[in-house]
Amino acid sequence: MKKTLVALAVLAASGASFAQATITGQYGYGYKSTTTGTATSSGLGMSDSNVVFGATEDLGGGMKASAQMKLDGLTRAKVGGGDSFVSLSSSMGTLTLGLIEYDTDLPDQFGTFLGATVATAAVAGSDSERVADFARYDVAFGPVGVWVRHTEAAAGTGLGVGAASSTAQRLNTLGASYAAGPLSAKFDYSVYDNKDAVGFVGYDNRATLGGNYNLGVATIGLGYQRTAWTKGASVSDTFIGATTSFGAVDLGVDYLNSKVDGYDAAAATTGVDKTYSGWGLQAKYNLSKRTNVRFRYYSADTTLANTDKTNSFALALYHNF
Repeated sequence: MKKTLVALAVLAASGASFAQATITGQYGYGYKSTTTGTATSSGLGMSDSNVVFGATEDLGGGMKASAQMKLDGLTRAKVGGGDSFVSLSSSMGTLTLGLIEYDTDLPDQFGTFLGATVATAAVAGSDSERVADFARYDVAFGPVGVWVRHTEAAAGTGLGVGAASSTAQRLNTLGASYAAGPLSAKFDYSVYDNKDAVGFVGYDNRATLGGNYNLGVATIGLGYQRTAWTKGASVSDTFIGATTSFGAVDLGVDYLNSKVDGYDAAAATTGVDKTYSGWGLQAKYNLSKRTNVRFRYYSADTTLANTDKTNSFALALYHNF
């Protein structure tokens, strides 16, 4: 639920009267237990808590400016940074500049399907820029959207700061989406630079295709992503998920399969093929529009050799504001 914060912006002498912004967020706290092989860790703690500041200004002539600053990773010791951006939009499209944060590319691409429960187990070998600066331009043609995006490989270095000899990989992406009625879908293709500088584990390109279809009683999501490495190896990820609701209860299940062709992570050599997978279940009981109890479980392979599995469950209470 959004609340509007109206405050005096500057002294009266400046000529400006007041500014308007929105504050939203959530606070979650609960218990989590994770077992990998024979090792188990568990305990109480904060979960997925954040505060989001947003603002919008009408610039006239059909142009609008927007900004968002998200604070997440909240603990008693620190506050992290989440998706933050500034944008300009008009009838010609929308330019967005900022910082994006995600666990792996799979939640980024498939998160609308199910929250990508199993993808957070890092069972896939695809790219995982956890924090990245980006510039993106979107244009809409009715139900069809088209965008281009440049993504830096690392974030937080500051404006104009960075080593000239950096071997980090940046990527350029062209994407398209469609949303009408019960169907939504998207496709994007990315090309990386610095392909030879990072050795065998450098990325060459990545293609993603996914979509949702609302059947009325449930929503089905499908996704496919292929990431090619510089030395001919690749990983192909296939994702399927479903969500449904019964009164105050929301349920979801998802499954992810990853097939690695010609990659040995330990030896950094070609010639090793592996298939590994994971599945997840999540449930939410809505006590009200703003308060809910959430349960999440996943089981997934966590090594290319499939010698270990990770099993994890979490139970937490959330309040949104």
